[in-house]
Amino acid sequence: MNIRDEMQKLGPLASTGVALADYSEAIAGGGKFQLSGNRWVMRPDNFVTLEPHWKRTTNVAISLRGNPAEFAAMPELPISAGMAGYTECKVESPTQLAAAAFYIRHAHEIYGRGRGRSPKGQKVIET
Repeated sequence: MNIRDEMQKLGPLASTGVALADYSEAIAGGGKFQLSGNRWVMRPDNFVTLEPHWKRTTNVAISLRGNPAEFAAMPELPISAGMAGYTECKVESPTQLAAAAFYIRHAHEIYGRGRGRSPKGQKVIET
């Protein structure tokens, strides 16, 4: 099984789940998702994990490298603190895809700055 096969189990959220996986791999420079427990972890650079849920609820739990203060929270997709040094959110609707991609892109940038980075908040400038 691969991540796309598992995302297909999400019913109406399947195409959103596949888009999240495709986008993450596209920016990862050759990285691929590998199953670790119930989560699909981006390897070799662990900047994002995706965990599809379809049995009791339908969503994709996302874990992102970086603390919540390093992200500009989008109102359509709330974020919260996860494991030490990580931020979490849950995609429950296709309308949250753009916000999730925004977070994933920033998590990749945070990963690239390394552990010794000075945590900077992200700013969204509206025009």
